[in-house]
Amino acid sequence: MKKKDDGNKAVESFKHSRPKNFYRNRFFALVIDFIVIMLLCQIVFAIFGIPDWKHYLQTQEAVRGLTASDTLVVERMKLYQECFLITLSIGVVYEALMLVFFGVTIGKLVFGMRVVSVKTDKNFYLGKLMLAMRSVIKAASIYLLAAIPFLFMCLTTFGNSEGRSGFDGFAGTKVIKVRSK
Repeated sequence: MKKKDDGNKAVESFKHSRPKNFYRNRFFALVIDFIVIMLLCQIVFAIFGIPDWKHYLQTQEAVRGLTASDTLVVERMKLYQECFLITLSIGVVYEALMLVFFGVTIGKLVFGMRVVSVKTDKNFYLGKLMLAMRSVIKAASIYLLAAIPFLFMCLTTFGNSEGRSGFDGFAGTKVIKVRSK
């Protein structure tokens, strides 16, 4: 007797095309990279005194109850913008340099992942440029859309069989598993 086919073949193909624990590993690689960026921010702060998140948090407490047009509130907003842009810049430079020179960030390295070009026939330098553009696209969307890019990245990563984020789609790259743990 033939077994009834009650499953959706597209969904089954979708489930089996990704390595085991791919999403979990990708999430924890993101966490590790975030920690690395925070450490780099601390090093930059120790050398240059920026971004001064501690001063920003102190001014945030000082402005409670003040109107939005108050001078101290405006100063706090400018301080936040400065800290945010410097932190974002450090993150972009870290990720872009790591991807261009090594094809991997520290987080992805820990979990045996790598960022590669989807089209293997690309010029070597064009491929490296697209890896850097991936970081720039990510930073631009974070700057312009705040927290929405993280949600966009998660939804697009889970929504396709290759696990490509929206940033990977724009840059023509994808994250692959290069070794088993």
